[in-house]
Amino acid sequence: MIAKIIPIKSVRKSNYSALIQYLTDPQGKSERISQIKVSNCYSDDLTGGLLDIQCTQEMNKRAKTDITCHLVLSFPEGERLSLSDLNAIGERFCDVLGFTGHQRISVVHIDTNNLHVHIAINKIHPSTLTIHNPYYD
Repeated sequence: MIAKIIPIKSVRKSNYSALIQYLTDPQGKSERISQIKVSNCYSDDLTGGLLDIQCTQEMNKRAKTDITCHLVLSFPEGERLSLSDLNAIGERFCDVLGFTGHQRISVVHIDTNNLHVHIAINKIHPSTLTIHNPYYD
């Protein structure tokens, strides 16, 4: 498995909503998305979770760095894991990076030879409203 944090492509802060829109767009493919999972939000629904995350991000006015972390977990060609295993692996990665309790939306893509999971993490903690930037990410 390869884990990679995708950096933003411009000097402006990322747009969480635009990232989720891209990740959940079927792009004309009949089988692109296997699962969409909302974690640590008031709602398990995609729209409700997205609104919750955007509100949390807007409450932190002091953050000078990007407030979204885009993590991709990519598995070897042909390897297929159960959704429960993928969810457990994603949870563990977030914990190890220091994002325990942080809001996130995970999207499992099955449209390539390599199963991969995109995890869009809100770097602003929903309770403390402080930003977390992983050390040596």
